[in-house]
Amino acid sequence: MKATRMLKFACLTIIALLVLLLFRPFGVTFNWVIYSLLMSALLIAALFLEFEDRSYDSRMIALVSMLTAIVVASRQMLHGIEFSPVFFIVILVGYSYGFIPGFTVGALSMFLSNFFLGQGPWTPFQMIGLGFTGGLASILPKFRNRKAEVIVLASYSIVTAYLYGAFTDLFSWIAFVPQHTIETFLAIVSAGMPANTSRAAGNILFTVILGPPLLRVFERFRRRFTVKYIDIPRKQ
Repeated sequence: MKATRMLKFACLTIIALLVLLLFRPFGVTFNWVIYSLLMSALLIAALFLEFEDRSYDSRMIALVSMLTAIVVASRQMLHGIEFSPVFFIVILVGYSYGFIPGFTVGALSMFLSNFFLGQGPWTPFQMIGLGFTGGLASILPKFRNRKAEVIVLASYSIVTAYLYGAFTDLFSWIAFVPQHTIETFLAIVSAGMPANTSRAAGNILFTVILGPPLLRVFERFRRRFTVKYIDIPRKQ
């Protein structure tokens, strides 16, 4: 068994054990912030190890690196507002190239951009949120009709804009709210609705305007990645 597979299996095993602790069979108590950060770090590690285990060629690695740099730059340029192309690019990556590239670009973008915008215990929540936003776009149905494709992607981007906000609000709820009740969680989510709505509006605008040309570019790259060159021996 490869070392990456062993590490991935170890991460998933620990995650399963930590999930069992939620039932507190032995009256175990723990710090929720540390518990959440550990779960997040292990899940991110398992998915990154999956990327390593897939043995993508240099073309895919170069593309993931380039797209991650673009997302990091766009997040820095428009920091402070949620109206940005960050989600739009990550969703198109997952839709065009699959779950692992989509997750990797989303998670790495948050991790790297936070070196400039501020790292903290909230970073794993942001990495998982944007990572799964990109990764789950891979399960969306594919259409030959470009308009139908854009409509599906725009609808998905609206839903994930609000789901991402609710997921990242978990950090504030866990870390800063003494009473963990559904009422307090809904109050925090409600307070973040203006930002979520701004994010959703940006997702729609960028998907409708830039979606069709970028999809064509991504499809062209995907076709090139499937080309394999083989040596045909000459007849003597």
